[in-house]
Amino acid sequence: MEDTLRLYRTLLGNRAYLRSLAEGAAFLAASTIAIFAAVTYATVHASNYVTDFVLSRVGPFNVRFLFIYGTFAAFVITASLLAWRPNRVPFALKAVALFLLVRAVFVALTHMAPSPIDPQKPAPFFNSIFYGSDLFFSGHTGLPFLAALAFWYIPQWRMFYLALTAFFGSVVLLGHYHYSIDVLAALFITHGVFQISCWLFARDYTLFRSSESQTAPRPKRASRKALAPAGSGHERAPKPFVLHVVGDEAVPSGQSKADLNHPNG
Repeated sequence: MEDTLRLYRTLLGNRAYLRSLAEGAAFLAASTIAIFAAVTYATVHASNYVTDFVLSRVGPFNVRFLFIYGTFAAFVITASLLAWRPNRVPFALKAVALFLLVRAVFVALTHMAPSPIDPQKPAPFFNSIFYGSDLFFSGHTGLPFLAALAFWYIPQWRMFYLALTAFFGSVVLLGHYHYSIDVLAALFITHGVFQISCWLFARDYTLFRSSESQTAPRPKRASRKALAPAGSGHERAPKPFVLHVVGDEAVPSGQSKADLNHPNG
């Protein structure tokens, strides 16, 4: 908690971070408008549904609870991860915004009606958010996979989001909310979106990873003695996470401003 509070104080006092945060929020707002317009357009102009190799053999099952409330649960968990380490927020906002913008383009180009689902209707509020003819590609599959790619360097979160990708991919197929091509294509398109995000927002991605790259478990005393060079008497313990400012950029301790040009830094 102390590291988190110190990180907030450091970042919120840095103009470059605040500028990047504002850019990400504006980009996300614009992308949200774009995807809303695309979904509305595709729903109004939807054609007939088509046959599908998987859907013709499975379901449809009533998985609305998992589809709706699983989405809310995933959102809360992800928002908590970002709030715990605010250095992750600018890249997350921009990567999600790019994802939504790319999806808006695909949705606007594809006007296929969804496959028939179970007759139970959700509440109007949920129906307006979760149901429409925005089929290609699956956002429920793509967004968890985007998170898995972003957190790939943290094994436990990588596995969690990969499992979440498989979970939502299964749910949308069991409920006939997406065609199988929507789910399969989401993986490839999302990987492309992530790579483009790392290229366009390289500094933000370096900052995204900075808190973990600067923290390491403090070794036990016995280990320090065993690893210390002969005659040194002890090994210097790893420094706790800290950001310092180089010019107008928030930079992880031990890195230079030039290091931020490399997305895998």
